[in-house]
Amino acid sequence: MHLPEPSLFTALPLHLPTPEELPWLPRPAESHHTFAAGFLVIAGLMSAEALAGNVWHRSYWRRMLFPAMLVFLGWGMVVVAFIEPQARLVHITMGLPLVVGGWAEHRYRLGEISRKVADAFIVPALLLAAFDTLAFHLDGPPGVVYSHLALGIMVIGIAAARLYQSAHPDALSRAMLISFAIVVMSGTLLVDSFVQPPV
Repeated sequence: MHLPEPSLFTALPLHLPTPEELPWLPRPAESHHTFAAGFLVIAGLMSAEALAGNVWHRSYWRRMLFPAMLVFLGWGMVVVAFIEPQARLVHITMGLPLVVGGWAEHRYRLGEISRKVADAFIVPALLLAAFDTLAFHLDGPPGVVYSHLALGIMVIGIAAARLYQSAHPDALSRAMLISFAIVVMSGTLLVDSFVQPPV
């Protein structure tokens, strides 16, 4: 029996392109480089905010750079999940917490929710991302396992540092502690890019 050729509309959900089919799509190592750079930008923004103090927050656009970057990286990870053939579920469940965290931070900076309410979204989102990292990456080459183990532990540390900072949000030392943790996490993500198996 001859079956009709599927239309483009019906075929798209059945197949997602991979880097082998579209050369401009990033390979796993390349996407890790990009996100490592993105987290370095976030750490830099947090450091600039902490050092500048209230002056930084006088501008709406400066105030919203940090949450916007979180949302951008979160949706970027969701996009990676659709173009990278491996670990699609884990990248989605790691990207969405970034989006939630950016949304909560945005609402907090607009004065629409309190710091405690924002933390009620951000801290569980960080812990979920850490759980995903640990649960889904404990199989594979030793380098990948060790790097993701370090990433998961560091994300848990960032969640704890966020709670520690919430007691004194204006404390420079506590803000810099989170920035430093994100820099270390970015470095670990960069190392992880070099131990990824070739695609």
